[in-house]
Amino acid sequence: MSAKIDYNNLAEQFGSPFYLLDKSEVKNRVAQIQMRFPKNAKLCYAIKANAFLADFLKDEDILFEVCSPGELSICERIGLNPAKIVFSGVVKTLEDVKRAYELKVNTITLESLAHCEYLLEAAKSESHEQKVILRLTGGNQFGMSEKDLAECISKIKQVPSLKIRGIHFFTGTQKKFKTISDEIPFIENYCSRLKAEFGFENLEIEYGAGLSYEYFSDKDEKNNFSALEEFSKLIENSKFNYVIELGRYVASPCGKYITKIVDVKGDDKNHYCLIDGGINHINYYGQMMGMRVPKIEHISRELVAANTENYTIAGSLCTTADIVLRQLPLKSPSIGDYLVFDDIGAYSITEGIYLFLSHPLPVVLCNDNGKISILRNIEETYKLNTGSF
Repeated sequence: MSAKIDYNNLAEQFGSPFYLLDKSEVKNRVAQIQMRFPKNAKLCYAIKANAFLADFLKDEDILFEVCSPGELSICERIGLNPAKIVFSGVVKTLEDVKRAYELKVNTITLESLAHCEYLLEAAKSESHEQKVILRLTGGNQFGMSEKDLAECISKIKQVPSLKIRGIHFFTGTQKKFKTISDEIPFIENYCSRLKAEFGFENLEIEYGAGLSYEYFSDKDEKNNFSALEEFSKLIENSKFNYVIELGRYVASPCGKYITKIVDVKGDDKNHYCLIDGGINHINYYGQMMGMRVPKIEHISRELVAANTENYTIAGSLCTTADIVLRQLPLKSPSIGDYLVFDDIGAYSITEGIYLFLSHPLPVVLCNDNGKISILRNIEETYKLNTGSF
């Protein structure tokens, strides 16, 4: 983050643990990504990675992938222009599709024949031009077969107001480049066949690149865009225009998680630091039950000259599974010290098992060039785990 942050002071003001998101960092991250994109590519931010960042980015020249009615409500709440929304999601009801259609979102993604029927029904009540993308399956529950996709095309082409923008393809996150380099020719060949068969002129490819983000090394991902640059070279001479969906790759470096050491103990073989957070708040992809070490800063209350020893960092949940990591080198950690987890901007806020043991939801703070504001207050979850009285 750009300015020096006093984590102790923030913890005293707002409580521990807490998340700290950096508004300037995410806007700069998007600018750096766009600068490295070829001319035939546009960015689409997948807000499931961190919905709070959507408000920071709503005025940027990008699209936003929205995958649920709740995420659509978030977009309405922050005043995001519907013309920037790609309404996706594997499970949609007729009501969901009608809602997106009536909002006049940029694009509605169809993942099945049922979704196609819902859209055809929605278009009966109100006629306006609506862009559509069809998702091709990558061998999992998402998207549809080539046969079903062709049937959707035939039906949609009978409705002049529905415009097929392109094909959506995504198979996973944290991909190796070999996987990406195999997928691009596959999806381009498929789209070429569709153009020839159905007479499409400007078919786009909406592609979930799933670019890998390195959480567990000293590699500086904030300034190292080698994976993105390699990918951009792969598509820059394509005859297709691309919309590139990125979530993790955008959000990861834009947030930190700060948690307090509340106990230190151990024996001759094992040393433990207990924190007031845990795996209910921290989710690094590929964490492997705490066996890998992410980027962490130890904020000690006192300057100590001591040997470095490895500590297991355990959380506040009453389960042996609550191991954040097992081999963190620390110098004399003490009760009241803080651990600052870097690169926590993606998924931790949205994927945590927050209701387990009824711990409060941590406060979410925003750092806007040194000005700190509250994005979400501490929320008690015990009210959700008991009946109404």
